[in-house]
Amino acid sequence: MSTQAISAIVGSGMMSREFTANATDGQWSGNILVDSVASTNLGLVMPNQTIDTVQVQYSAGACIWRIQSSQTLLVKRYGYASKSEYGCWESSKIPAYKVAPDDILTVYPMPIAATTTTNVLAWVQTSRGFEAFGGANIAQKSSTEIKTLVNQQSIGDYAFNATLQGVTVQANDNKKILEVQLFDQTGGLIWRGKGGVRTPAAGSTQMYYNFSASGMGIPILKGYSLKVVTNS
Repeated sequence: MSTQAISAIVGSGMMSREFTANATDGQWSGNILVDSVASTNLGLVMPNQTIDTVQVQYSAGACIWRIQSSQTLLVKRYGYASKSEYGCWESSKIPAYKVAPDDILTVYPMPIAATTTTNVLAWVQTSRGFEAFGGANIAQKSSTEIKTLVNQQSIGDYAFNATLQGVTVQANDNKKILEVQLFDQTGGLIWRGKGGVRTPAAGSTQMYYNFSASGMGIPILKGYSLKVVTNS
């Protein structure tokens, strides 16, 4: 499997530290960033420190991150990485968080897909919480379902009887998200929104995601599917 260098600056207006990893594409497992000086996990090097900024950068492709307990696996904060050399401190703000001693910072990177396909990562927010979704080698201009990264569940299985509240989607470098679509159990298209490109592609307005929708309120039932339409 392919790997890529990941770096992160974690901290606040008072202090910050750098974390790094050579992460394996297409998985969470083993992709733990450690302090670049002490080579220790986030919780061990910054225990009880309050942070409000997480700047994660990948080498090429796409990447999401999360801060979670190494003991309970509870996810405390999450977000998207940007391509190396494309960063913004202010855009990397998160809700203030006090780091617990058992916290780790992990990443899920994906490589650049072939010319006519796209790798996609997404964070989906429901009344039940949030979950990482994604899809690999999605054919361009084809409405294709994305599923949970961990169990490959459709949104209808993962979020049954919950309410969809928001969706953000990141395509790998220089690819487009033309649309994000939600289908019901009969195959009917009940919601859709248009996306675009992200930095460093020309015409982009955002470096972290190609599509973002919030303030939604759609009840999810069995058989529902979340799909994306991509383009090179």
